Amino acid sequence: MLSDNAIKAVNSVTEAIKESPEYKDFEKQKKIVKDNPKTRDLIERVKSIQLRLMSIPEEERNSDYVESLQDEYEEITENTAVYDYSRAESIYVTMLQEVLGSIVESVDL
Repeated sequence: MLSDNAIKAVNSVTEAIKESPEYKDFEKQKKIVKDNPKTRDLIERVKSIQLRLMSIPEEERNSDYVESLQDEYEEITENTAVYDYSRAESIYVTMLQEVLGSIVESVDL
């Protein structure tokens, strides 16, 4: 469905992303996590906590339950490997959002 020019442009953007320090750092962190099941489990726990925290209604955000989740999140992210992975993932996703935002702005959607 895409024209040859669009396919070439997508490939070019993809290659530029793969050459970025954000991508390389995230890939490095993913490998570290892949090789360490304990860290992988902790990261899954952190993501689960984040999802639960985001789903809590505004009026319930001062509860003991929320405080316990936040305490657990902070405790887990004190682990250097978890922190490094989460940081690299966040920076990489932010870069991707900026790239996609630039494309959307450029084509005036």
